[in-house]
Amino acid sequence: MFETLMRLYAAGKGPLTVPMLANAVIKKWISEDQKKEILATKN
Repeated sequence: MFETLMRLYAAGKGPLTVPMLANAVIKKWISEDQKKEILATKN
């Protein structure tokens, strides 16, 4: 799941937002550290 979210967020494809990433952490699809890594790709 991490690789898919990373690809979608970094490529800007689809409506993947920060709240959606937070929800993925809540659902334990990714860890908090993985969320931070995904967000760092956009900066």
